[in-house]
Amino acid sequence: WKGEKYRYNDHLSNFLFLGIDTREKIETNVGHADAGQSDALYLLSWDRKENTITTISIPRDTITEVEAYGPGGESLGKSQDHISLAYAYGDGSYKSGELSKEAVSKLFYGLNIQGYCAINLDALSILTDSVGGVTVTVPNDSLEEKYPEFKKDSQVTLDGTNTETFVRYRDINVHQSAIARMERQQVFLNAVEELVTVDPSKLTKAYEDLTPYLVS
Repeated sequence: WKGEKYRYNDHLSNFLFLGIDTREKIETNVGHADAGQSDALYLLSWDRKENTITTISIPRDTITEVEAYGPGGESLGKSQDHISLAYAYGDGSYKSGELSKEAVSKLFYGLNIQGYCAINLDALSILTDSVGGVTVTVPNDSLEEKYPEFKKDSQVTLDGTNTETFVRYRDINVHQSAIARMERQQVFLNAVEELVTVDPSKLTKAYEDLTPYLVS
Protein backbone atom coordinates (compact mmCIF):
# COMPACT_ATOMS: atom_id res chain seq x y z
CA TRP A 1 0.00 0.00 0.00
CA LYS A 2 1.60 3.25 -1.25
CA GLY A 3 4.94 1.50 -1.57
CA GLU A 4 4.85 -0.22 1.83
CA LYS A 5 4.34 -3.95 2.44
CA TYR A 6 1.98 -5.16 5.17
CA ARG A 7 1.29 -8.59 6.63
CA TYR A 8 -2.20 -9.53 7.78
CA ASN A 9 -2.56 -9.70 11.56
CA ASP A 10 -3.50 -13.36 12.08
CA HIS A 11 -4.51 -12.65 15.69
CA LEU A 12 -7.78 -11.16 14.46
CA SER A 13 -11.25 -12.71 14.61
CA ASN A 14 -13.89 -10.85 12.62
CA PHE A 15 -17.64 -10.93 13.17
CA LEU A 16 -20.45 -9.32 11.18
CA PHE A 17 -23.51 -7.89 12.93
CA LEU A 18 -26.61 -7.05 10.89
CA GLY A 19 -29.80 -5.13 11.61
CA ILE A 20 -32.61 -6.31 9.32
CA ASP A 21 -35.65 -4.22 8.33
CA THR A 22 -38.23 -6.96 9.05
CA ARG A 23 -40.33 -7.88 12.06
CA GLU A 24 -41.62 -10.96 13.91
CA LYS A 25 -39.58 -13.86 15.23
CA ILE A 26 -37.07 -15.27 12.77
CA GLU A 27 -38.04 -18.57 11.19
CA THR A 28 -34.94 -20.64 10.51
CA ASN A 29 -36.40 -22.76 7.72
CA VAL A 30 -34.40 -22.84 4.50
CA GLY A 31 -36.28 -21.45 1.52
CA HIS A 32 -36.64 -18.21 -0.42
CA ALA A 33 -38.69 -15.64 1.49
CA ASP A 34 -39.25 -11.92 1.92
CA ALA A 35 -35.97 -11.76 3.77
CA GLY A 36 -35.65 -7.99 4.14
CA GLN A 37 -32.50 -5.93 3.77
CA SER A 38 -29.63 -5.24 6.14
CA ASP A 39 -30.22 -1.62 7.12
CA ALA A 40 -27.31 -1.70 9.57
CA LEU A 41 -23.99 -3.48 9.06
CA TYR A 42 -21.20 -3.52 11.64
CA LEU A 43 -17.96 -5.46 11.35
CA LEU A 44 -16.30 -6.17 14.70
CA SER A 45 -12.63 -7.11 14.58
CA TRP A 46 -11.27 -8.67 17.78
CA ASP A 47 -7.51 -8.69 18.29
CA ARG A 48 -7.13 -11.77 20.47
CA LYS A 49 -3.54 -10.92 21.42
CA GLU A 50 -4.20 -7.32 22.52
CA ASN A 51 -7.79 -8.11 23.59
CA THR A 52 -9.12 -5.04 21.80
CA ILE A 53 -12.13 -4.67 19.50
CA THR A 54 -12.40 -2.34 16.52
CA THR A 55 -15.87 -1.61 15.14
CA ILE A 56 -16.27 -0.67 11.49
CA SER A 57 -19.58 0.83 10.32
CA ILE A 58 -20.55 -0.11 6.77
CA PRO A 59 -23.11 2.21 5.11
CA ARG A 60 -26.07 0.24 3.72
CA ASP A 61 -25.71 1.99 0.34
CA THR A 62 -22.09 0.92 -0.17
CA ILE A 63 -21.72 -0.42 -3.72
CA THR A 64 -19.91 -3.74 -3.97
CA GLU A 65 -20.14 -7.07 -5.78
CA VAL A 66 -23.38 -8.85 -4.85
CA GLU A 67 -24.62 -12.18 -6.17
CA ALA A 68 -28.34 -12.18 -7.00
CA TYR A 69 -30.63 -15.21 -6.69
CA GLY A 70 -34.03 -16.02 -8.20
CA PRO A 71 -37.16 -17.23 -6.35
CA GLY A 72 -36.03 -20.85 -6.73
CA GLY A 73 -32.59 -20.15 -5.31
CA GLU A 74 -30.84 -20.18 -8.68
CA SER A 75 -27.95 -17.78 -9.15
CA LEU A 76 -28.65 -14.83 -11.47
CA GLY A 77 -25.03 -13.77 -11.56
CA LYS A 78 -22.95 -11.11 -9.86
CA SER A 79 -23.24 -7.36 -10.26
CA GLN A 80 -22.31 -4.11 -8.53
CA ASP A 81 -25.14 -3.26 -6.16
CA HIS A 82 -26.02 -1.97 -2.68
CA ILE A 83 -24.50 -4.19 -0.02
CA SER A 84 -27.79 -4.17 1.92
CA LEU A 85 -29.38 -6.26 -0.85
CA ALA A 86 -27.11 -9.25 -0.26
CA TYR A 87 -29.27 -10.31 2.70
CA ALA A 88 -32.46 -9.95 0.62
CA TYR A 89 -31.38 -12.62 -1.85
CA GLY A 90 -31.35 -15.29 0.84
CA ASP A 91 -33.97 -17.04 2.95
CA GLY A 92 -34.24 -14.52 5.78
CA SER A 93 -32.13 -16.85 7.90
CA TYR A 94 -28.85 -18.74 7.54
CA LYS A 95 -28.53 -18.34 3.76
CA SER A 96 -29.10 -14.59 4.02
CA GLY A 97 -26.44 -14.34 6.71
CA GLU A 98 -23.93 -16.24 4.60
CA LEU A 99 -24.62 -14.06 1.54
CA SER A 100 -24.10 -10.89 3.59
CA LYS A 101 -20.90 -12.31 5.05
CA GLU A 102 -19.60 -13.09 1.55
CA ALA A 103 -20.44 -9.59 0.27
CA VAL A 104 -18.69 -7.89 3.19
CA SER A 105 -15.69 -10.19 2.86
CA LYS A 106 -15.31 -9.23 -0.81
CA LEU A 107 -15.67 -5.55 0.04
CA PHE A 108 -12.72 -5.95 2.44
CA TYR A 109 -10.52 -7.69 -0.14
CA GLY A 110 -11.27 -11.26 0.91
CA LEU A 111 -11.22 -10.67 4.67
CA ASN A 112 -11.92 -13.85 6.62
CA ILE A 113 -15.11 -13.39 8.69
CA GLN A 114 -15.54 -16.04 11.38
CA GLY A 115 -19.22 -15.48 12.15
CA TYR A 116 -22.30 -13.30 11.86
CA CYS A 117 -25.38 -12.35 13.84
CA ALA A 118 -28.55 -10.75 12.44
CA ILE A 119 -31.43 -9.26 14.44
CA ASN A 120 -34.69 -7.73 13.21
CA LEU A 121 -36.61 -4.58 14.14
CA ASP A 122 -38.60 -6.19 16.95
CA ALA A 123 -35.34 -6.99 18.71
CA LEU A 124 -34.53 -3.31 19.26
CA SER A 125 -37.11 -2.63 21.97
CA ILE A 126 -36.46 -6.04 23.53
CA LEU A 127 -32.73 -5.30 23.80
CA THR A 128 -33.34 -1.92 25.43
CA ASP A 129 -35.86 -3.25 27.93
CA SER A 130 -33.64 -6.25 28.75
CA VAL A 131 -30.85 -3.98 29.98
CA GLY A 132 -33.25 -1.72 31.90
CA GLY A 133 -33.27 1.24 29.50
CA VAL A 134 -30.42 3.05 27.77
CA THR A 135 -29.47 6.70 28.31
CA VAL A 136 -27.83 8.38 25.31
CA THR A 137 -26.61 11.84 24.33
CA VAL A 138 -28.14 12.74 20.95
CA PRO A 139 -25.14 13.22 18.61
CA ASN A 140 -26.70 15.28 15.80
CA ASP A 141 -29.83 17.17 14.75
CA SER A 142 -31.11 14.59 12.24
CA LEU A 143 -34.17 13.78 14.39
CA GLU A 144 -34.92 17.19 15.83
CA GLU A 145 -37.33 18.53 13.21
CA LYS A 146 -39.71 15.57 13.36
CA TYR A 147 -38.99 14.47 16.93
CA PRO A 148 -38.17 17.58 19.05
CA GLU A 149 -37.44 15.44 22.10
CA PHE A 150 -34.28 14.25 20.31
CA LYS A 151 -32.60 17.64 20.23
CA LYS A 152 -28.85 17.57 19.52
CA ASP A 153 -26.70 17.19 22.69
CA SER A 154 -29.73 16.41 24.89
CA GLN A 155 -29.73 13.33 27.12
CA VAL A 156 -32.58 10.92 26.43
CA THR A 157 -33.44 7.61 28.05
CA LEU A 158 -34.44 5.01 25.48
CA ASP A 159 -36.90 2.22 26.22
CA GLY A 160 -39.18 -0.09 24.27
CA THR A 161 -41.27 2.83 23.00
CA ASN A 162 -38.65 5.08 21.41
CA THR A 163 -35.56 2.98 20.65
CA GLU A 164 -36.58 2.14 17.10
CA THR A 165 -37.15 5.82 16.29
CA PHE A 166 -33.69 6.72 17.57
CA VAL A 167 -31.74 4.05 15.72
CA ARG A 168 -33.85 3.67 12.57
CA TYR A 169 -35.45 6.94 11.45
CA ARG A 170 -33.90 8.94 8.62
CA ASP A 171 -35.26 11.59 6.31
CA ILE A 172 -35.19 9.88 2.90
CA ASN A 173 -35.38 13.30 1.23
CA VAL A 174 -32.03 14.32 2.72
CA HIS A 175 -28.89 13.17 0.89
CA GLN A 176 -26.70 10.80 2.97
CA SER A 177 -29.16 10.79 5.87
CA ALA A 178 -28.18 7.18 6.54
CA ILE A 179 -24.76 8.44 7.68
CA ALA A 180 -26.32 10.58 10.43
CA ARG A 181 -28.41 7.57 11.41
CA MET A 182 -25.27 5.45 11.70
CA GLU A 183 -23.87 7.98 14.15
CA ARG A 184 -26.95 7.56 16.36
CA GLN A 185 -26.66 3.78 16.10
CA GLN A 186 -23.05 3.93 17.28
CA VAL A 187 -24.05 6.05 20.28
CA PHE A 188 -26.75 3.51 21.16
CA LEU A 189 -24.39 0.53 20.86
CA ASN A 190 -21.72 2.24 22.96
CA ALA A 191 -24.29 2.97 25.69
CA VAL A 192 -25.45 -0.66 25.74
CA GLU A 193 -21.82 -1.81 25.89
CA GLU A 194 -21.18 0.37 28.94
CA LEU A 195 -24.22 -1.07 30.72
CA VAL A 196 -23.31 -4.71 30.17
CA THR A 197 -19.66 -4.05 31.05
CA VAL A 198 -20.71 -2.78 34.46
CA ASP A 199 -23.24 -5.59 34.95
CA PRO A 200 -22.49 -8.66 32.76
CA SER A 201 -25.73 -10.33 33.92
CA LYS A 202 -27.57 -7.81 31.73
CA LEU A 203 -25.80 -9.26 28.70
CA THR A 204 -26.89 -12.79 29.59
CA LYS A 205 -30.51 -11.69 30.00
CA ALA A 206 -30.42 -9.71 26.75
CA TYR A 207 -29.09 -12.71 24.84
CA GLU A 208 -31.80 -14.96 26.24
CA ASP A 209 -34.52 -12.44 25.39
CA LEU A 210 -33.15 -11.79 21.89
CA THR A 211 -32.61 -15.41 20.85
CA PRO A 212 -36.02 -15.81 19.12
CA TYR A 213 -35.33 -12.68 17.09
CA LEU A 214 -31.81 -13.41 15.86
CA VAL A 215 -29.97 -15.82 13.64
CA SER A 216 -26.24 -16.52 13.87
